[in-house]
Amino acid sequence: MPAPDRVKGASVNARGFRNALIASLAVAAPSALAQTEITITATPPEATRLDDRTVYDLANNLQAKGGGSVADVLTALPAVSVDAAGKVRVHGAAVTVMVDGKPSPALRGMPLATALQSMPANTIAKIEVITDPGSEFRGDAGIVINLVTRTPRNPAAKADLTAGIGPHGRRSGSAAGSFGMGAWTFSGSADVRDDIRYDLLGIDRTAKNADGSAAGRLVEHRATFVPYTNTTGALTVAYAVSDHDTISLGGEGALRHRPRQYQDDLDVYGPDGGVTSRSVTQDRAPQHFDHASVTGDYVRKGVVGGDTLTVKASHEDHETLRDQTDDQLFQVPAPVEDIYRQRHTERELIDTVSGDYVLPLPREGQLKLGFEVESDRVQSAYLAGAVGDPGEGGFGVPPAARFGLNRTLSAGYASYQRLLGPWLVKAGLRVESMAMRFLATADGMPDSDDLRWLPSLSLGRDLSPESRLTFSYTRRIDRPTTEQLNPLQTIVGATTILGNTGLRPSRTDSVEAGYTYTAAMVTASGTLYARQLTDDIVDYRYAAAPGDTALVSTVENAGSGTSAGLDLAVDFHLGADWAVGLSSDLSHLRESMPVGGGEYSGALFTHLTKVNLTWTPEQGDSLQLQAQLHGRSLEAGGTRSGYQSLTLSYGHDVTSRLKLIVTANDVFNGVRHVTWIDTPQYLERSELAVPGRIVYLRLTYKLGGDDAAAP
Repeated sequence: MPAPDRVKGASVNARGFRNALIASLAVAAPSALAQTEITITATPPEATRLDDRTVYDLANNLQAKGGGSVADVLTALPAVSVDAAGKVRVHGAAVTVMVDGKPSPALRGMPLATALQSMPANTIAKIEVITDPGSEFRGDAGIVINLVTRTPRNPAAKADLTAGIGPHGRRSGSAAGSFGMGAWTFSGSADVRDDIRYDLLGIDRTAKNADGSAAGRLVEHRATFVPYTNTTGALTVAYAVSDHDTISLGGEGALRHRPRQYQDDLDVYGPDGGVTSRSVTQDRAPQHFDHASVTGDYVRKGVVGGDTLTVKASHEDHETLRDQTDDQLFQVPAPVEDIYRQRHTERELIDTVSGDYVLPLPREGQLKLGFEVESDRVQSAYLAGAVGDPGEGGFGVPPAARFGLNRTLSAGYASYQRLLGPWLVKAGLRVESMAMRFLATADGMPDSDDLRWLPSLSLGRDLSPESRLTFSYTRRIDRPTTEQLNPLQTIVGATTILGNTGLRPSRTDSVEAGYTYTAAMVTASGTLYARQLTDDIVDYRYAAAPGDTALVSTVENAGSGTSAGLDLAVDFHLGADWAVGLSSDLSHLRESMPVGGGEYSGALFTHLTKVNLTWTPEQGDSLQLQAQLHGRSLEAGGTRSGYQSLTLSYGHDVTSRLKLIVTANDVFNGVRHVTWIDTPQYLERSELAVPGRIVYLRLTYKLGGDDAAAP
């Protein structure tokens, strides 16, 4: 660790360091050009705070280096909440996850939680949490998490190899590398992992009559077991046509199999407390989410004043299968049918063309222009019935119910920034048009054309060489996913799940004010934020019939609300051995949402507190601790309890190239949610336990390259 006077000197020369950092970010992520950086420490910072985002460097993160998933890394980032269902939120707002500033095939065509668990983190160099997304980002959610991939920086051949094992057959292996030959650069990665997820759910639900009296009671205990195998691979070839022009062609594919199994014990009681039915159902549900894609890029740099032109075209092919069989192991009264089966198949084809132009201007100015056109075509089919009945594939409901959807997105944006006195001002406007055409004729499935104007404005100024003040306003939308629009039903236990073809995009208007201070060994930041949600897409659950204990679960545009809070973070570098990161997002949430038989309005104060500790007792050894404490959250008709978790990681350099990493996830098995819901139709208490105490042992090995070079 350099002496304190050297650190102070680095802080005084903030602008010179900033310009160097901007240049490096421009190579990794063009969207980060010309942002003002304020964090300066004696060693490369793990967290760099820019005007509109915080950039987390994963070079020393043991979860990322040791073959963990992107989901594992996200859970440790300040202000990022990843719940048991895999829903990602920041500052109470919906999040979209992108790769290098664009939607990624690896994160589409399946639930986001599944994609993040299957995506290896060792191909990611940095993660950007962008709370003030500029107009260059698609308006898919209020906040953007951008995964910046590793890019080859020199022609030397190099590769990272990783192998890991865990309990109950968990194992993983990956390889990522690159090499150059003259004007050619080749890079690729492959990852194979077998893992297991399971949870325990208990539900106690009392149905109500119109006068509030008990109409019946349901008690359900469900154990879900999901072993999964993910195989992913990617290959990119780039050719430097000239000093200014580069073309590249890349392909990636994934085979992701998740054969879900669960056992459901269900008891139903009448108004007098007597048992009306009992059943034990075993479910087997083979599932796969496969995709293949090809992407071509053309980049032209430095022809006019250091400008950059990027044109990208891609084609994606996603295939999904959910084949669920329910076998009644025990039922009273006697069942009419012993085995019930439902099968969903879906294919989604996505073609995208986009272009971005960045022109640096005097006085830290910058002009950005761009466009995007995307065609998304989905075809789904659903079969259901008693196995053995006549009909297609042994199902009793031929022909299959079908759902088809074509969506065409057309977008353009412009943004401009420059210094006005001491203020760096950036203004942008994005215009998006979405044409939606359903390929089935039925009530409630109207075609639509949605046009949105999404403005953004940000201001920032240096108060001193060590401190900076920022303000911002953004308008964003969250478009419904294919899964939310799909009306074909899925039956899970005593719940029927349906999509809603009439969904509209939800809207988020947000304002932020931030302050960052950097001293010799400390960086501190605080952000005040307020967000207004309109047409929020929320879960809507209601009784299938008056007094019925079975529920229908769907989604509606009936939510609205606000979130406001203070996000605090401080990083300490306590000498050469210790680094400590503390963060807490203190917020007040208020939401109105539909609940069976009426509308629910709720409000609460909550928090998300995290501690990250790194201890390096000697060169080649490091210990990392990641602890988090989640406060309560709002649910439709009630609240959900918070939880806590602790993850420990240890890394040891066996040699200069071989590293041993041991990770213990959720040491105290603390991920447990208790939800209370009280609506005019039912009263419910549920408890979800997600056992996550898992110890992984991993080895990483570096081949070729320069040991001293940046990854």
